[in-house]
Amino acid sequence: MTLFSLSLDYSDLRLRMLGLAQNFETCFFYDSNAEVQHFLPIQYHSYDFIMALGCKTHVKCNKGSVFEDVTTYQNKHRTWLFGFLAYDLKNETEVLTSENTDFLELPDFCFIEPEVVITVKLHQMKIYTLSDTYNATKIYEELLNSRIKEKPIAPRNAPIKQLTSKLQYEQVFNQIQKEIRYGNIYEINYCMAFQTELLHNSWEHLYIELNKVSQAPFSGFVKVQQAVIVCASPERFLKKEGKKLVSQPIKGTRKRAHKTEEDKRLKEELRNNPKEQSENVMITDLVRNDLSKHAERNTVQVEELFGVYSFKQVHQMISTVTAQLASTENYFKALKDAFPMGSMTGAPKVKAMQLIEEFEQMKRGLYSGAMGYINPECNYDFNVLIRSVIINAQSRKAQFCVGSAITAAAHCNEEYDECLTKARAMLDLFS
Repeated sequence: MTLFSLSLDYSDLRLRMLGLAQNFETCFFYDSNAEVQHFLPIQYHSYDFIMALGCKTHVKCNKGSVFEDVTTYQNKHRTWLFGFLAYDLKNETEVLTSENTDFLELPDFCFIEPEVVITVKLHQMKIYTLSDTYNATKIYEELLNSRIKEKPIAPRNAPIKQLTSKLQYEQVFNQIQKEIRYGNIYEINYCMAFQTELLHNSWEHLYIELNKVSQAPFSGFVKVQQAVIVCASPERFLKKEGKKLVSQPIKGTRKRAHKTEEDKRLKEELRNNPKEQSENVMITDLVRNDLSKHAERNTVQVEELFGVYSFKQVHQMISTVTAQLASTENYFKALKDAFPMGSMTGAPKVKAMQLIEEFEQMKRGLYSGAMGYINPECNYDFNVLIRSVIINAQSRKAQFCVGSAITAAAHCNEEYDECLTKARAMLDLFS
Protein backbone atom coordinates (compact mmCIF):
# COMPACT_ATOMS: atom_id res chain seq x y z
CA MET A 1 0.00 0.00 0.00
CA THR A 2 1.25 3.48 -0.91
CA LEU A 3 -0.18 6.68 0.62
CA PHE A 4 -0.65 9.95 -1.32
CA SER A 5 -1.94 13.32 -0.09
CA LEU A 6 -4.39 14.98 -2.48
CA SER A 7 -4.77 18.65 -3.35
CA LEU A 8 -7.57 18.01 -5.85
CA ASP A 9 -11.16 18.88 -4.99
CA TYR A 10 -13.46 15.88 -5.07
CA SER A 11 -15.45 16.91 -8.15
CA ASP A 12 -12.18 17.02 -10.10
CA LEU A 13 -10.87 13.81 -8.51
CA ARG A 14 -14.07 11.98 -9.47
CA LEU A 15 -13.50 12.84 -13.14
CA ARG A 16 -9.87 11.73 -12.97
CA MET A 17 -10.76 8.42 -11.35
CA LEU A 18 -13.40 7.76 -14.01
CA GLY A 19 -10.89 8.77 -16.66
CA LEU A 20 -8.48 6.17 -15.29
CA ALA A 21 -11.29 3.61 -15.29
CA GLN A 22 -11.64 4.00 -19.07
CA ASN A 23 -8.24 2.29 -19.41
CA PHE A 24 -9.49 -0.93 -17.77
CA GLU A 25 -12.04 -3.51 -18.93
CA THR A 26 -13.12 -4.13 -15.33
CA CYS A 27 -13.94 -1.37 -12.84
CA PHE A 28 -15.87 -1.08 -9.57
CA PHE A 29 -16.18 2.56 -8.49
CA TYR A 30 -18.07 3.44 -5.29
CA ASP A 31 -18.76 7.10 -4.68
CA SER A 32 -20.18 8.54 -1.44
CA ASN A 33 -20.43 12.07 -2.87
CA ALA A 34 -18.76 13.09 0.36
CA GLU A 35 -18.41 16.74 -0.65
CA VAL A 36 -22.20 17.21 -0.47
CA GLN A 37 -23.16 14.69 2.23
CA HIS A 38 -22.64 16.93 5.25
CA PHE A 39 -26.33 16.48 6.09
CA LEU A 40 -26.22 12.69 6.26
CA PRO A 41 -25.17 10.40 9.15
CA ILE A 42 -21.63 9.94 7.81
CA GLN A 43 -20.14 8.24 10.87
CA TYR A 44 -20.51 4.91 9.06
CA HIS A 45 -18.74 5.94 5.84
CA SER A 46 -15.33 4.23 5.65
CA TYR A 47 -14.30 5.85 2.37
CA ASP A 48 -15.15 8.90 0.30
CA PHE A 49 -14.25 6.92 -2.84
CA ILE A 50 -13.16 3.35 -3.37
CA MET A 51 -12.26 1.92 -6.76
CA ALA A 52 -11.11 -1.50 -8.00
CA LEU A 53 -9.41 -1.79 -11.39
CA GLY A 54 -8.61 -4.84 -13.47
CA CYS A 55 -9.37 -8.45 -12.64
CA LYS A 56 -6.73 -10.67 -11.08
CA THR A 57 -9.20 -13.48 -10.39
CA HIS A 58 -12.88 -14.20 -10.87
CA VAL A 59 -14.07 -15.88 -7.69
CA LYS A 60 -15.58 -19.18 -8.73
CA CYS A 61 -19.10 -19.35 -7.35
CA ASN A 62 -21.60 -22.10 -7.96
CA LYS A 63 -25.31 -21.52 -8.26
CA GLY A 64 -26.85 -22.45 -4.96
CA SER A 65 -23.76 -21.69 -2.87
CA VAL A 66 -22.69 -18.16 -3.87
CA PHE A 67 -22.46 -16.76 -0.34
CA GLU A 68 -20.61 -19.83 0.94
CA ASP A 69 -18.17 -19.84 -1.99
CA VAL A 70 -17.31 -16.16 -1.51
CA THR A 71 -16.73 -16.83 2.20
CA THR A 72 -14.48 -19.81 1.47
CA TYR A 73 -12.38 -17.82 -0.98
CA GLN A 74 -12.05 -14.85 1.36
CA ASN A 75 -11.17 -16.98 4.38
CA LYS A 76 -8.37 -18.55 2.36
CA HIS A 77 -6.94 -15.46 0.63
CA ARG A 78 -7.85 -12.51 2.89
CA THR A 79 -7.82 -10.02 0.03
CA TRP A 80 -9.99 -7.34 -1.55
CA LEU A 81 -13.15 -8.61 -3.24
CA PHE A 82 -15.65 -6.53 -5.21
CA GLY A 83 -18.94 -7.76 -6.57
CA PHE A 84 -22.69 -7.70 -6.95
CA LEU A 85 -25.65 -9.85 -5.94
CA ALA A 86 -28.90 -9.92 -7.93
CA TYR A 87 -32.30 -9.83 -6.27
CA ASP A 88 -33.06 -13.27 -7.68
CA LEU A 89 -30.52 -14.86 -5.33
CA LYS A 90 -33.58 -14.88 -3.04
CA ASN A 91 -34.02 -18.34 -4.54
CA GLU A 92 -30.89 -19.39 -2.60
CA THR A 93 -32.04 -17.92 0.68
CA GLU A 94 -35.65 -19.14 0.50
CA VAL A 95 -37.68 -21.73 -1.44
CA LEU A 96 -38.63 -19.35 -4.25
CA THR A 97 -38.44 -19.15 -8.04
CA SER A 98 -38.02 -16.47 -10.72
CA GLU A 99 -40.12 -17.07 -13.81
CA ASN A 100 -40.62 -13.56 -15.21
CA THR A 101 -39.01 -12.35 -18.44
CA ASP A 102 -35.30 -11.55 -18.13
CA PHE A 103 -34.83 -8.50 -20.39
CA LEU A 104 -31.13 -8.02 -19.70
CA GLU A 105 -29.93 -11.63 -19.32
CA LEU A 106 -27.08 -10.76 -16.95
CA PRO A 107 -25.52 -13.05 -14.33
CA ASP A 108 -27.03 -13.12 -10.85
CA PHE A 109 -23.66 -12.66 -9.16
CA CYS A 110 -20.06 -11.72 -9.76
CA PHE A 111 -17.10 -11.32 -7.41
CA ILE A 112 -13.58 -10.46 -8.47
CA GLU A 113 -10.21 -9.96 -6.84
CA PRO A 114 -8.93 -6.83 -8.62
CA GLU A 115 -5.39 -5.90 -9.65
CA VAL A 116 -5.51 -2.39 -8.16
CA VAL A 117 -7.54 -0.90 -5.31
CA ILE A 118 -7.70 2.86 -4.68
CA THR A 119 -9.29 4.28 -1.52
CA VAL A 120 -9.81 7.95 -0.64
CA LYS A 121 -10.74 9.34 2.77
CA LEU A 122 -10.36 12.98 3.86
CA HIS A 123 -8.10 13.74 0.87
CA GLN A 124 -5.76 10.86 1.68
CA MET A 125 -5.40 8.32 -1.14
CA LYS A 126 -4.15 4.77 -0.64
CA ILE A 127 -3.23 2.63 -3.62
CA TYR A 128 -2.97 -1.15 -3.19
CA THR A 129 -1.43 -3.19 -6.00
CA LEU A 130 -2.53 -6.81 -5.88
CA SER A 131 -0.69 -7.72 -9.07
CA ASP A 132 2.98 -7.36 -10.03
CA THR A 133 1.81 -5.81 -13.30
CA TYR A 134 1.10 -2.45 -11.64
CA ASN A 135 3.10 0.09 -9.66
CA ALA A 136 1.29 2.40 -7.23
CA THR A 137 3.28 5.53 -8.14
CA LYS A 138 2.67 4.99 -11.85
CA ILE A 139 -1.04 4.42 -11.21
CA TYR A 140 -1.16 7.70 -9.29
CA GLU A 141 0.62 9.58 -12.07
CA GLU A 142 -1.70 8.03 -14.64
CA LEU A 143 -4.72 9.07 -12.57
CA LEU A 144 -3.54 12.70 -12.47
CA ASN A 145 -3.34 12.69 -16.26
CA SER A 146 -6.62 10.85 -16.93
CA ARG A 147 -9.33 13.45 -16.46
CA ILE A 148 -12.41 12.35 -18.37
CA LYS A 149 -14.11 15.02 -20.44
CA GLU A 150 -17.46 16.19 -19.16
CA LYS A 151 -19.92 16.09 -22.00
CA PRO A 152 -23.69 15.70 -22.21
CA ILE A 153 -25.02 12.36 -23.34
CA ALA A 154 -26.92 12.82 -26.58
CA PRO A 155 -30.26 10.96 -26.70
CA ARG A 156 -28.82 8.17 -28.82
CA ASN A 157 -31.15 5.42 -27.75
CA ALA A 158 -34.36 3.75 -28.75
CA PRO A 159 -37.60 5.09 -27.23
CA ILE A 160 -38.09 4.28 -23.56
CA LYS A 161 -40.77 1.69 -22.93
CA GLN A 162 -42.67 1.90 -19.65
CA LEU A 163 -43.47 -1.73 -18.97
CA THR A 164 -46.43 -1.05 -16.64
CA SER A 165 -49.17 1.34 -17.74
CA LYS A 166 -51.15 3.46 -15.30
CA LEU A 167 -54.17 1.17 -15.80
CA GLN A 168 -52.07 -1.96 -15.16
CA TYR A 169 -50.62 -0.33 -12.05
CA GLU A 170 -54.12 0.38 -10.73
CA GLN A 171 -55.21 -3.21 -11.35
CA VAL A 172 -52.23 -4.63 -9.47
CA PHE A 173 -52.64 -2.07 -6.69
CA ASN A 174 -56.21 -3.28 -6.13
CA GLN A 175 -55.05 -6.91 -6.05
CA ILE A 176 -52.40 -6.01 -3.47
CA GLN A 177 -55.03 -4.28 -1.32
CA LYS A 178 -57.06 -7.51 -1.36
CA GLU A 179 -54.00 -9.47 -0.16
CA ILE A 180 -53.59 -6.96 2.67
CA ARG A 181 -57.26 -7.18 3.66
CA TYR A 182 -57.02 -11.00 3.67
CA GLY A 183 -54.12 -10.69 6.12
CA ASN A 184 -51.59 -12.34 3.78
CA ILE A 185 -49.22 -9.34 3.88
CA TYR A 186 -48.92 -6.01 5.67
CA GLU A 187 -46.62 -4.27 3.21
CA ILE A 188 -45.13 -4.99 -0.22
CA ASN A 189 -42.68 -3.14 -2.42
CA TYR A 190 -44.23 -3.24 -5.88
CA CYS A 191 -41.98 -2.16 -8.76
CA MET A 192 -42.25 -1.36 -12.44
CA ALA A 193 -39.61 -1.21 -15.17
CA PHE A 194 -38.51 1.11 -17.96
CA GLN A 195 -36.56 -0.39 -20.86
CA THR A 196 -34.60 0.92 -23.81
CA GLU A 197 -31.68 0.11 -26.11
CA LEU A 198 -28.60 2.33 -26.21
CA LEU A 199 -26.75 3.29 -29.37
CA HIS A 200 -23.59 4.41 -27.57
CA ASN A 201 -21.16 2.98 -25.03
CA SER A 202 -20.26 6.10 -23.05
CA TRP A 203 -20.85 4.26 -19.80
CA GLU A 204 -18.65 6.46 -17.61
CA HIS A 205 -20.34 9.57 -19.00
CA LEU A 206 -23.75 8.15 -18.15
CA TYR A 207 -22.59 7.90 -14.55
CA ILE A 208 -21.28 11.48 -14.55
CA GLU A 209 -24.60 12.81 -15.84
CA LEU A 210 -26.75 10.77 -13.43
CA ASN A 211 -24.54 11.68 -10.49
CA LYS A 212 -24.83 15.39 -11.25
CA VAL A 213 -28.57 15.31 -10.63
CA SER A 214 -28.55 12.76 -7.79
CA GLN A 215 -25.36 13.02 -5.70
CA ALA A 216 -26.40 10.05 -3.56
CA PRO A 217 -24.25 8.58 -0.77
CA PHE A 218 -24.14 5.01 -2.13
CA SER A 219 -23.60 5.77 -5.80
CA GLY A 220 -21.31 3.84 -8.06
CA PHE A 221 -20.23 2.72 -11.49
CA VAL A 222 -19.43 -0.88 -12.44
CA LYS A 223 -18.31 -2.55 -15.63
CA VAL A 224 -17.41 -6.22 -15.51
CA GLN A 225 -17.81 -8.67 -18.39
CA GLN A 226 -21.11 -7.75 -20.08
CA ALA A 227 -22.64 -6.05 -17.02
CA VAL A 228 -22.66 -2.26 -16.58
CA ILE A 229 -24.21 -0.61 -13.51
CA VAL A 230 -24.82 3.15 -13.33
CA CYS A 231 -25.99 3.68 -9.78
CA ALA A 232 -27.32 6.63 -7.74
CA SER A 233 -28.49 4.74 -4.67
CA PRO A 234 -29.31 6.58 -1.43
CA GLU A 235 -29.54 3.37 0.62
CA ARG A 236 -27.12 1.16 2.51
CA PHE A 237 -28.08 -2.51 2.72
CA LEU A 238 -25.55 -3.85 5.21
CA LYS A 239 -22.14 -2.91 6.52
CA LYS A 240 -19.82 -4.90 8.78
CA GLU A 241 -17.03 -3.11 10.62
CA GLY A 242 -15.31 -5.37 13.15
CA LYS A 243 -18.23 -7.02 14.94
CA LYS A 244 -20.67 -4.21 14.28
CA LEU A 245 -23.44 -4.60 11.67
CA VAL A 246 -25.22 -1.53 10.30
CA SER A 247 -28.31 -1.44 8.07
CA GLN A 248 -30.10 1.76 7.00
CA PRO A 249 -33.46 0.96 5.39
CA ILE A 250 -35.39 3.66 3.54
CA LYS A 251 -39.17 3.90 3.56
CA GLY A 252 -40.94 7.20 3.02
CA THR A 253 -40.50 9.62 0.12
CA ARG A 254 -41.46 13.15 -0.85
CA LYS A 255 -40.38 15.01 -3.96
CA ARG A 256 -38.29 18.17 -3.62
CA ALA A 257 -39.87 21.57 -4.33
CA HIS A 258 -38.17 24.53 -6.02
CA LYS A 259 -39.38 27.08 -3.46
CA THR A 260 -37.70 26.88 -0.06
CA GLU A 261 -40.84 27.18 2.05
CA GLU A 262 -42.71 24.55 0.06
CA ASP A 263 -39.68 22.25 0.25
CA LYS A 264 -39.58 22.63 4.05
CA ARG A 265 -43.30 21.93 4.25
CA LEU A 266 -42.95 18.71 2.25
CA LYS A 267 -40.06 17.59 4.43
CA GLU A 268 -42.01 18.17 7.64
CA GLU A 269 -45.09 16.50 6.17
CA LEU A 270 -42.96 13.41 5.48
CA ARG A 271 -41.45 13.49 8.98
CA ASN A 272 -44.87 13.55 10.70
CA ASN A 273 -46.94 11.45 8.29
CA PRO A 274 -48.47 8.43 10.12
CA LYS A 275 -48.65 6.33 6.94
CA GLU A 276 -44.97 6.87 6.11
CA GLN A 277 -43.96 6.20 9.71
CA SER A 278 -46.00 2.99 9.67
CA GLU A 279 -44.24 1.80 6.48
CA ASN A 280 -40.86 2.67 7.91
CA VAL A 281 -41.37 0.95 11.24
CA MET A 282 -42.61 -2.26 9.56
CA ILE A 283 -39.38 -2.50 7.54
CA THR A 284 -37.23 -1.43 10.49
CA ASP A 285 -38.73 -4.29 12.50
CA LEU A 286 -38.06 -6.67 9.62
CA VAL A 287 -34.40 -5.58 9.51
CA ARG A 288 -34.14 -5.98 13.30
CA ASN A 289 -35.39 -9.53 12.89
CA ASP A 290 -32.93 -10.25 10.05
CA LEU A 291 -29.94 -8.96 12.03
CA SER A 292 -30.97 -10.79 15.19
CA LYS A 293 -30.29 -14.15 13.48
CA HIS A 294 -26.54 -13.60 13.88
CA ALA A 295 -26.37 -10.97 16.63
CA GLU A 296 -25.22 -11.21 20.20
CA ARG A 297 -28.18 -11.26 22.54
CA ASN A 298 -29.71 -7.85 23.31
CA THR A 299 -27.40 -5.97 20.92
CA VAL A 300 -29.88 -5.21 18.12
CA GLN A 301 -30.91 -1.58 18.44
CA VAL A 302 -32.48 1.19 16.38
CA GLU A 303 -29.98 4.03 16.57
CA GLU A 304 -32.26 6.35 14.62
CA LEU A 305 -35.92 5.98 13.72
CA PHE A 306 -37.67 8.16 11.11
CA GLY A 307 -34.62 10.26 10.23
CA VAL A 308 -35.52 12.52 7.29
CA TYR A 309 -32.72 13.40 4.85
CA SER A 310 -32.80 15.50 1.70
CA PHE A 311 -31.31 14.49 -1.64
CA LYS A 312 -31.34 16.45 -4.88
CA GLN A 313 -34.49 14.77 -6.17
CA VAL A 314 -36.34 13.63 -3.03
CA HIS A 315 -36.65 13.74 0.75
CA GLN A 316 -36.31 10.25 2.31
CA MET A 317 -37.14 8.72 5.68
CA ILE A 318 -34.19 6.60 6.86
CA SER A 319 -33.78 4.48 9.97
CA THR A 320 -30.49 3.05 11.26
CA VAL A 321 -30.38 -0.44 12.79
CA THR A 322 -27.22 -1.86 14.37
CA ALA A 323 -26.14 -5.10 16.04
CA GLN A 324 -23.04 -6.87 17.33
CA LEU A 325 -22.13 -9.99 15.36
CA ALA A 326 -22.21 -13.04 17.64
CA SER A 327 -19.57 -14.96 15.70
CA THR A 328 -17.19 -13.52 13.14
CA GLU A 329 -17.22 -16.96 11.52
CA ASN A 330 -20.66 -16.07 10.13
CA TYR A 331 -19.78 -12.60 8.82
CA PHE A 332 -21.13 -13.21 5.29
CA LYS A 333 -23.96 -15.48 6.42
CA ALA A 334 -25.33 -12.45 8.25
CA LEU A 335 -25.60 -10.75 4.88
CA LYS A 336 -27.09 -13.83 3.24
CA ASP A 337 -29.79 -14.18 5.87
CA ALA A 338 -30.79 -10.51 5.49
CA PHE A 339 -30.88 -10.75 1.67
CA PRO A 340 -32.82 -9.45 -0.18
CA MET A 341 -33.26 -6.31 1.90
CA GLY A 342 -36.58 -5.75 3.64
CA SER A 343 -37.07 -2.30 2.14
CA MET A 344 -37.39 -3.86 -1.34
CA THR A 345 -39.54 -6.85 -0.38
CA GLY A 346 -42.17 -6.39 2.34
CA ALA A 347 -43.67 -8.03 5.40
CA PRO A 348 -43.97 -10.92 5.93
CA LYS A 349 -40.89 -11.16 3.75
CA VAL A 350 -41.31 -14.55 2.04
CA LYS A 351 -44.98 -14.02 1.22
CA ALA A 352 -44.19 -10.56 -0.13
CA MET A 353 -41.53 -12.03 -2.43
CA GLN A 354 -43.97 -14.67 -3.69
CA LEU A 355 -46.48 -11.95 -4.57
CA ILE A 356 -43.79 -9.77 -6.15
CA GLU A 357 -43.07 -12.63 -8.54
CA GLU A 358 -46.79 -12.90 -9.31
CA PHE A 359 -47.54 -9.20 -9.75
CA GLU A 360 -44.44 -7.74 -11.40
CA GLN A 361 -43.90 -8.03 -15.15
CA MET A 362 -40.12 -8.37 -15.24
CA LYS A 363 -37.31 -10.29 -13.63
CA ARG A 364 -35.70 -7.76 -11.29
CA GLY A 365 -32.18 -9.06 -11.86
CA LEU A 366 -29.60 -6.70 -10.38
CA TYR A 367 -32.26 -4.14 -9.46
CA SER A 368 -32.92 -4.30 -5.70
CA GLY A 369 -29.92 -6.54 -5.32
CA ALA A 370 -26.69 -5.17 -3.87
CA MET A 371 -23.16 -4.23 -4.83
CA GLY A 372 -20.17 -3.65 -2.61
CA TYR A 373 -16.80 -4.85 -1.40
CA ILE A 374 -15.12 -7.05 1.20
CA ASN A 375 -11.72 -5.97 2.50
CA PRO A 376 -8.83 -8.18 3.74
CA GLU A 377 -10.11 -7.91 7.34
CA CYS A 378 -13.46 -9.40 6.19
CA ASN A 379 -15.26 -6.11 6.73
CA TYR A 380 -17.74 -5.19 4.03
CA ASP A 381 -20.21 -2.59 2.83
CA PHE A 382 -23.07 -3.24 0.38
CA ASN A 383 -25.65 -0.81 -0.95
CA VAL A 384 -29.17 -1.38 -2.25
CA LEU A 385 -29.19 -1.33 -6.04
CA ILE A 386 -31.96 1.21 -6.64
CA ARG A 387 -32.08 4.44 -8.69
CA SER A 388 -29.81 2.59 -11.09
CA VAL A 389 -29.56 1.98 -14.81
CA ILE A 390 -28.52 -1.61 -15.51
CA ILE A 391 -27.03 -2.30 -18.95
CA ASN A 392 -26.03 -5.37 -20.93
CA ALA A 393 -22.97 -4.00 -22.75
CA GLN A 394 -23.18 -6.67 -25.44
CA SER A 395 -26.84 -6.29 -26.41
CA ARG A 396 -26.92 -2.55 -25.45
CA LYS A 397 -30.21 -3.18 -23.64
CA ALA A 398 -30.81 -0.98 -20.58
CA GLN A 399 -33.39 -1.22 -17.80
CA PHE A 400 -34.21 0.81 -14.74
CA CYS A 401 -36.93 0.08 -12.21
CA VAL A 402 -38.72 2.02 -9.50
CA GLY A 403 -41.15 1.05 -6.79
CA SER A 404 -42.88 2.03 -3.60
CA ALA A 405 -44.20 0.37 -0.46
CA ILE A 406 -47.92 -0.37 -0.51
CA THR A 407 -49.81 -0.77 2.77
CA ALA A 408 -53.47 -0.65 3.75
CA ALA A 409 -53.22 3.13 4.06
CA ALA A 410 -51.74 3.63 0.58
CA HIS A 411 -53.48 5.56 -2.20
CA CYS A 412 -52.98 4.37 -5.76
CA ASN A 413 -52.33 7.75 -7.41
CA GLU A 414 -49.87 8.78 -4.70
CA GLU A 415 -47.89 5.55 -5.01
CA TYR A 416 -47.83 5.77 -8.79
CA ASP A 417 -46.65 9.39 -8.64
CA GLU A 418 -43.94 8.41 -6.14
CA CYS A 419 -42.63 5.86 -8.63
CA LEU A 420 -42.45 8.47 -11.37
CA THR A 421 -40.70 10.89 -9.00
CA LYS A 422 -38.03 8.27 -8.33
CA ALA A 423 -37.69 7.60 -12.07
CA ARG A 424 -37.33 11.28 -13.03
CA ALA A 425 -33.52 11.52 -12.89
CA MET A 426 -33.13 8.40 -15.03
CA LEU A 427 -35.83 9.46 -17.50
CA ASP A 428 -34.11 12.83 -17.87
CA LEU A 429 -30.83 11.04 -18.55
CA PHE A 430 -32.26 9.66 -21.80
CA SER A 431 -34.64 12.47 -22.77
